[in-house]
Amino acid sequence: MRGPARLRTAAALSALSEDGRGLLRQEMIVSQAWLSGLRRRPVIAAIRDEDGLRMALDSPATVLLLLSGTLMNIAQLVHRVEREGRFVFVHIDLIDGLAKDQHGLRWLSENARPTGIISTRGSVISAARTQNLSTIQRVFLLDSQSVLTGVELAHNVRPDVVEVLPGILPGVIADLVRRNEWPLIAGGLITSAEHCRDALRAGAWGVSTSDPRLWHLDVGLTEPSASRKSLIGTG
Repeated sequence: MRGPARLRTAAALSALSEDGRGLLRQEMIVSQAWLSGLRRRPVIAAIRDEDGLRMALDSPATVLLLLSGTLMNIAQLVHRVEREGRFVFVHIDLIDGLAKDQHGLRWLSENARPTGIISTRGSVISAARTQNLSTIQRVFLLDSQSVLTGVELAHNVRPDVVEVLPGILPGVIADLVRRNEWPLIAGGLITSAEHCRDALRAGAWGVSTSDPRLWHLDVGLTEPSASRKSLIGTG
């Protein structure tokens, strides 16, 4: 069970074995930890190269997205980020040499041990759940049909978070937040502080950007949006 639904599982716990309860609690703690970090620093650093990683680790960004890498270096990159006390997600679709299937996800979980993965593929999101990886599903907002398809896929595979691209459509973001229960991240074409604030005011939990200038941004919102407060307390 993923996303907001995991916050409503208390009644089901009594039906699980001791091992099952322990695993579920562990998954909930991991998800709560990185989402809490996102609430505090909602600008997410999207990393494409070594220079970007260095600058991200020098920034206050709590959550980092690795958007490039290879089978040979991805574990090293993940460990470098986690040594700095950050949460890190690997865009598995963009990692050269790493199988986009159950075997590749198992290798990633056992050897790199990131916070989670990003993918556009429902089968990858579902497989990642079996490896105790948090999941971000990317959805491209190309037209109204792509929005409907993305929403249907999210409801079927139950990612922890959905990232919508481009992230500069606050009206669409607000509509998706109203109609769906999962947390939402806005990404793509985020190039200004106003883009960040517009997405957060519309209800996004965070904004992802590859612009290093924005990784230091204090978004200046006095309190989280209602959608963010509904899943994690404001204390």
